[in-house]
Amino acid sequence: MGSGNYNSWKTYWANLEVTSSDLQQLTDYLFEKEEPSTVDGLLQVLIDHRLGEREADRKQKLESVGELYVPANSYEIGAKLRFPEKDWKQAIVISNRPGENLGLGEFTVTEVEFEDGSRQSFATNLTEHALNAKVYKEHDDEPENPSEIHTLFAPILRGKLRKALEKQSELVRIADTWFPRSLLMDVGKGYLNLAEAILDAHEGGPLSIEALMKELELEAEPQNKKLLEFSLNYDLQEDPRFDEVGTTGEIAWFLKRLEPQAVLEPPICIRSFPLAEQLDEESYKLLYDLDDELSFTNDEINEVDRVDSVKITLTYPHWRSGSIPVTPNSNRVLPSALESENVKITFIDKETQQPISAWVVRPHNYAVGMREWYLEKNLIPGSVIEITATKHPGTMLIATEKKRSNKEWIKTVLIGADGGLVFALLRQPIYAGFTERMAIAIPDQDGLDKIWHDRLSKNIPLNSDVVRMMNELSKLNSQRHVHFIDLYAAINVIRRTPPMELFEVLSTNPEIIHVGDHYYHLAEQGKE
Repeated sequence: MGSGNYNSWKTYWANLEVTSSDLQQLTDYLFEKEEPSTVDGLLQVLIDHRLGEREADRKQKLESVGELYVPANSYEIGAKLRFPEKDWKQAIVISNRPGENLGLGEFTVTEVEFEDGSRQSFATNLTEHALNAKVYKEHDDEPENPSEIHTLFAPILRGKLRKALEKQSELVRIADTWFPRSLLMDVGKGYLNLAEAILDAHEGGPLSIEALMKELELEAEPQNKKLLEFSLNYDLQEDPRFDEVGTTGEIAWFLKRLEPQAVLEPPICIRSFPLAEQLDEESYKLLYDLDDELSFTNDEINEVDRVDSVKITLTYPHWRSGSIPVTPNSNRVLPSALESENVKITFIDKETQQPISAWVVRPHNYAVGMREWYLEKNLIPGSVIEITATKHPGTMLIATEKKRSNKEWIKTVLIGADGGLVFALLRQPIYAGFTERMAIAIPDQDGLDKIWHDRLSKNIPLNSDVVRMMNELSKLNSQRHVHFIDLYAAINVIRRTPPMELFEVLSTNPEIIHVGDHYYHLAEQGKE
């Protein structure tokens, strides 16, 4: 009997699905424990429970197929045996009689009948025999190790468990912690009204649950403290007045109505929707390098490894909104949050050590709150900033890239008397390092703001804007070619345009010719 029909344990754990029986077992565990548990805690309970089931199943299977034949043992008539030296064949003991070999001492001759009807005799009760000490490998794989199971499969199993927990109703969640709904303590609406007043007095927050409970003067017996905390968290979570804004592992509350407008709704300059089109490998690399939050799925953004620091080039929409994109690049430093949609964070100016209050708005993949800092540092669209992690996940250092010189020739947006845009290469003062193709000086911010608001009521096709912008940018060089990055940076000065939308227009408009290396040219009939 080999193990292929049972012990391919890695396949078992890789393909495991969380069943209603598993959920009931976890619910029973929480009822017995009477204390909230994290998903990781419940996952360990699930693994231990399944291991117990598998061990019981293994023993039952072994009993059904028989004991392992070992010469030193004795076996009763009717016992089932397995013979590893005979390719794990199974047989039933049909008789026992004393042995008659003086050289072997006392022993028993046990006759067995195999499944094919053949019979054979074997020595038993024989203390001296080479097979007594032989160790047989009954399984194709090594025995299951709980620690190895957790190491290899915890990420997969954790995701499956979360999805299963979200689909049931008996257990409720706060952040990544679960507890039976029926065991929650009744906090009362009066305390929620007090919580609103307390957060109001703290300019909205954030306040940790411990600090909030202290100000509410909510106390419980030591054995009920975690339960009371969970119950209050749950009531706050279900009340639309409150927003949980803590990073992973921390629960902090903020008053929803006092959150910045840029958190409640994306600023006008960064509103848009991504497209899902297929690109060639070269274009996809360019897409990734542009670091636009609308180019990535949430899975691509969230499934990244942590690093110490990242550099970000500001596009006009983020420069104007005082934000940065949340992308696979920036998310390697920004704090994670399992459930919080809006996360309260702090940037520290690396040069002055001044704190900057900011927010990560995960539903729309941007972090906002840096507008005043951008102005203070005299940044422009195209400037490069660096964000560095600290020991505290909700606090990061922020700095500008070192400037190269005091003045540079860069693209400058000028607004004509008719409200039209003109691009010119002008010498501009520069205070921070920048990405050359993305850099654009904005002398008349108010005029540009007016253009954005005026365009809100007009349904101007992207194709028309692209042709007009191509016409402007092509005047800046003798070949009259326009690089994709220059066009992407420029078009985003007047409308939020993800790279994918721009790729689509460039590939479908017959007035625009691709001349290689991501350069484009207007055909004669498209020029003005």
